[in-house]
Amino acid sequence: MAVIGKIRERSGLLIGIVGGALVLFILGELLSNRTMGRKDQALGTVGDEEIGVVAFEQRVNDEVESYRNDFGQTVTAQMTEQVRNSVWNEIVKEKVMMGQVLDAGFSLSTGEYDDIRFGDNVMPDFRSQPNFQGPDGQPDKARLKQYFSDVQVNAPVYHQIQKRRIQENRLYTKYNTLVKKSVFVNSAQAKDEFAAKSTRATFSFVAKRYDSEPDSLYPVSDKDLRRYYDQHKNDKKYQQKPSRRFEYVLFAVTPSESDQVLGRKELDGIKAAFETTADDSSFVITNSENRSYAKVPYTEGTADKLNDSLIVNAAVGSVVGPYLEGQLWKLVKVKELADVPEARVRHILLSTQQGKSEDEQKQRADSLLAVVKKDKSKFGDLVTKFSDDPGSTGNGGVYEWFDKTRMVPEFTAASFDQKVGATTICKTSYGFHIVEVLGQRTRQERRVITIERTVKPTPATFKEVYKKANDFSLRNKTAEAMKAAAEEMGLTLTPVEEFRPDARFIPGLQQPNTTIGWVNRAKEGDVSEPLEAGDNYVVAILTRIREEGVPELEDVRELFTKEAAKEKKAEAYLAKMQGKTDLNALATELGVTVQSANEVVYNGFSIPGGTSEFEVIGKIFALQNGQTSVPLKGDNAAYVVTMNTLTPAPEGGDVAGDKESLLSRVQARAENGVFNALREAVGVKDNRSLYY
Repeated sequence: MAVIGKIRERSGLLIGIVGGALVLFILGELLSNRTMGRKDQALGTVGDEEIGVVAFEQRVNDEVESYRNDFGQTVTAQMTEQVRNSVWNEIVKEKVMMGQVLDAGFSLSTGEYDDIRFGDNVMPDFRSQPNFQGPDGQPDKARLKQYFSDVQVNAPVYHQIQKRRIQENRLYTKYNTLVKKSVFVNSAQAKDEFAAKSTRATFSFVAKRYDSEPDSLYPVSDKDLRRYYDQHKNDKKYQQKPSRRFEYVLFAVTPSESDQVLGRKELDGIKAAFETTADDSSFVITNSENRSYAKVPYTEGTADKLNDSLIVNAAVGSVVGPYLEGQLWKLVKVKELADVPEARVRHILLSTQQGKSEDEQKQRADSLLAVVKKDKSKFGDLVTKFSDDPGSTGNGGVYEWFDKTRMVPEFTAASFDQKVGATTICKTSYGFHIVEVLGQRTRQERRVITIERTVKPTPATFKEVYKKANDFSLRNKTAEAMKAAAEEMGLTLTPVEEFRPDARFIPGLQQPNTTIGWVNRAKEGDVSEPLEAGDNYVVAILTRIREEGVPELEDVRELFTKEAAKEKKAEAYLAKMQGKTDLNALATELGVTVQSANEVVYNGFSIPGGTSEFEVIGKIFALQNGQTSVPLKGDNAAYVVTMNTLTPAPEGGDVAGDKESLLSRVQARAENGVFNALREAVGVKDNRSLYY
């Protein structure tokens, strides 16, 4: 018997255990049996410690089996990936941080463990769960204790997972709190913070933006490019992460004519039984691909002309089809002919929403009712003048023929319970309606049930497309050859420029796992065999491998060419600006205008116009009142600046407030950055892309 059932029997806390699971459990799927007959290879390393494939998969297996057995849920491929990522992150965090935590002397006693589960200091995630709260909104200790007891008895594997997570997270919190409390801000830092936000400058400047001229005016030779590359290849901002470039051709597997014929034959084979069955519901659920039974009105014109005519004129119990609609074969059975009452009315709505008084609107409705009862010819004019229903005022307040399911109950009663010609008032959530019944009739509605089957490619069709893709793979061994062959076949060679090892998505592909695995294992220049991608096949070629660290020139050729051209522009602009102090004359010479910046703060780090210029701002604030700068090279433009007014920070500012604010920011950065700092220090190598 499922554990959920046991918990229901023993405690009635089914909702509680599900609530707890949502807090601490990440969905997942059982990995395929990858460990059989294979030694424990390294899935990755944390410092000198290896993360073995077998141990990793066992942990994933425990989580997924617990999810399946303890919570009775179906697992999807997407959930599989979530569990893998969750388990990986947990293991890495354990290996990076737990040693530090224990060395710092932290531990978790049994009493404290119980206290954060069902004591006076319940964990925030459980504290906020309504399932674990009493009538006063506070944590119900008895309910929480019962929940954890039920989990331990009825879901032992999940109990161990949950226990580990609670204990580890508590220890991590203690360690992070220690780090947070260890940082401080002194008075000098607070004064600097106050000065940075309070020192202001008003200045005029001329800026010649690098993007004001095309790069083609400043050609970059191979020698220029190589020089720039040698100077900047080791810059931190250009350090590249490992990635791969590949191209692929998609061979779509689509149903053939013979596949369509086969689908028709299958439905032909059950048509007679569909007509004679005594249990339509079970028959449809058993034989329809969507496994659902629904009796729906048939709208004339839905099917093709021939089958539409057959359905519209068929007797009850008759089956029409099979016929093809898009990629669906359909068998349609006329289930019943139903009489559907319909009404046609016109109305005036006096809204009671948006603060309008109900009493006033009711009095107005009574007055309008009296008017239209005396002279119905005035109804249309009153609709235009008084009605608050924008959907009907344009046609005199008329609602054309509708059945009893369309309107709110009160309006339906006024439309169907009154005789034709009657005018009454009804109140709904919208307000007061003056309703006149213009007509009533009965429409015959043809209701049908449908068996649907998607036209799917057969194994023979898959085999034919595979043969085509395989021949393509064997004949074309370069990207150029693949492109030419693909174009000849009416296919497309799709490039993927920068594919990271941890990427789980390929543009244009469904279910790309097989292709991802091949890309991460292939050597440069390799061409793949046909790879499964959902219901299609893929042939890929790996065109480049980019290693982590210093980029190769070819990897940054386009970027560095732009940067080198920008360097040339900067040199040219600075040369033109050299020795110029008259901003108006300089602006005219450069074809720009003199701009003004008012009350710019020092720690704003931006020049008016939306450009961040850290170094330039620093140099501007070093100017004296009335002083004009030398040409300044920025990231976005070259500048000449005249300081108009430099206003230092006032004396005696709120340094205490700045100290507290700065401390909060520093502590937040420290707390959030502990794991990342430790991780970077120890070094983590992730080789999962070679296995999954």
